[in-house]
This record gives sequence, structure tokens and C-alpha cells, in this order.
Amino acid sequence: MRCLRVIGPFILFLSLLGSLPPESGETKGLTGKAAYEPPDGEDRPPLIQLAQKSGEKAVVDELFKKILGQGFLITLATADELKARAERQEPEQVVLDVPVTIKASEGVQAAIDKTAQDLGGLSLDAVLELDIGMVRLQARAVRVSSDPQTLEYLQRRVGSLVFVLELVLDDGEVYECSSADIWRFPITPVSQLFAYGGRPTIQGLGISPEFGMKDYGFIATRKKPISFTYKALMQETDLKRLTKVHGKVIERKGSETEGQCKKTGKTASGR
Repeated sequence: MRCLRVIGPFILFLSLLGSLPPESGETKGLTGKAAYEPPDGEDRPPLIQLAQKSGEKAVVDELFKKILGQGFLITLATADELKARAERQEPEQVVLDVPVTIKASEGVQAAIDKTAQDLGGLSLDAVLELDIGMVRLQARAVRVSSDPQTLEYLQRRVGSLVFVLELVLDDGEVYECSSADIWRFPITPVSQLFAYGGRPTIQGLGISPEFGMKDYGFIATRKKPISFTYKALMQETDLKRLTKVHGKVIERKGSETEGQCKKTGKTASGR
């Protein structure tokens, strides 16, 4: 693991994705062929088709609001705990380990399943395989609709999530550390789901290459918490002023930098 040095008002951090124990268990394969077939839209007037898609987008927007606002349970160490574990790196600098645990809420999973039911999609249990199947994690995979545009829209919004760690100083100034690493989120887009032999398997996370085929367009919710650690260098004077630690999930704004903690002005949560 590399140590990164403080540069100006910035601190850099490294991350370690917490490993989860292998899970096993048979899951049901894809059933309900009609769930993948488009509705009788080809025989309908274009305006009716457009209204249907507009309605689906509104439903998906409401679902995404729930994912963003209620979908993640975040557990962090307190400021006092971080201070107690800090290690001196060199004069006036300390190494700060910040453990983070994120879990998907049960309520948001129910909302995702309900959306799929309402829009004629599909929900099923699946296995997320890591290290060529050496590690198997239980997940819930959902294809919320049979409409390719709706599937892509939801995948891209879920794929835009960013985790932000806030280290708040006594005057309200904040160090913001951002990560959009998809493996750190319990709710993610699925690049492809294989459902051969009656056992649905997720072998990759990310945006699907296309959305017209039945193996594409899923989002997945991992059933166990995800743990990782930010490892940061911080000025000792700022560590003494550390009073609060916050974590939140936001939609990407375009300015977030992976692997960097930036000292900002006072924020709403930092006041």
C-alpha cells in the first residue's frame, strides 16, 4: 500500500475494499418469459406509446429518489475514535484510517421490487461472482421494465452515485473525500446477468452494452454490508480540530475526484 503526501489544502487517501465471506446457495433461474417480451406497443398509436414511456420515466424517477434518499445505511467511526487510532507519519502529519460500512436498506429493496412488478419487469435472486467464482455473494437482481430506454435510464442514474465522506473541523470547515467506485455500493447497475442452467449469475457490474436483450439492463442489490477503509494523511493541527464525521450518497455532479480529499468551505452539515 502506498503512502500519499499532503499537498497544499488537499489530502490524498487510499482505499481498501472490505472483503466479504463467500456465500452459497441455489437460486432460481429466470422464469416468466413474458416478463421480457415488450407489451403490445407495436400495434398502439405512437402517442399512446409515448405516454406510456413518459409514465415509466416518472415512476423510475420516484424510485431513484428513494434509492438516493433512503437506500443506504452508512456506519462510520466517530471523530474521537479516529483520533485515538491516528498514527504519526512524520512531524506535523498523521495517518488517519476511516472505516466505512454501507448497507442497502430493506425498504428500498421492496420499492425496487414493487417498481418491477408495476412496470412488468422481473425480480430474482442471483449470485455475484468474484475471482472467477472463488467468492460468491448473494444479491437481488431486478430488471424494472421491458422497455430498453427505461432500463438504460435507470442504470445510468444508479451508476452516477458517489459516496462522500465529510471530516468536519471545529469551525465548520470540511474535508470532503469522494468515491464513485462501483464496488463500494450495495446498489449498482449490472453489465450482464447469465441465467443458464437455472442459476442466475452476475459476473460484472457497470452499464450494460445494450438493453434490448433479456440478459441486460438489471440493477443489483447486495444483501450483505460492504466495508472499506479510507486511509488519509492529515495535518496534526487539523486532526485536533476534527469534531464530526459524516457520510452521504449523492448523484454525481462532475467535480468529484476519485481518491482525493479536498478541504472546502463550510457546508450545511458542517455548520
